[in-house]
Amino acid sequence: MFLFLDFDGVLHPQYDGVPTPVGEVFCHLSLFESIMRDFPHVEIIISSTWRYQFSIEELRSKFSPDIAGRIVGMTPQTEHDEREYVQARREVEILEWLAISGRSDAAWIALDDAAWLFDKHRDRLVHCTWYVGLNDEVELKLKSALASLVYTASNF
Repeated sequence: MFLFLDFDGVLHPQYDGVPTPVGEVFCHLSLFESIMRDFPHVEIIISSTWRYQFSIEELRSKFSPDIAGRIVGMTPQTEHDEREYVQARREVEILEWLAISGRSDAAWIALDDAAWLFDKHRDRLVHCTWYVGLNDEVELKLKSALASLVYTASNF
């Protein structure tokens, strides 16, 4: 069971055209970790664009040790021009990671603020509002999606 995790617009608000203020970066991390502790069998894959700038070890260091240990990978870093729209790019990267890992049939969801980066698997998306991030409303949706993920995986 996998959760594909975006950072900007999820673990902290994203600002239009400017970097997130340092004091707000990862401001929702403790809420995310609290939720994930209720679902200990769900592994985490980083799908955030932060993977282009930081190694998996550097990204794991942002998390508490118990959650960092559940970060088992990052989606592939595909070559692309940021000015060019690529249909469902995040979804394609997730499916590629699953295929490369030999887990194409695995149960998964994505926590992301960019719905346009998903197409055929939009039903697996727990969507955050980009300028808010993970809040109480999204928390309820995420818990429900994780519970369904665990239920689905246990019935295989």
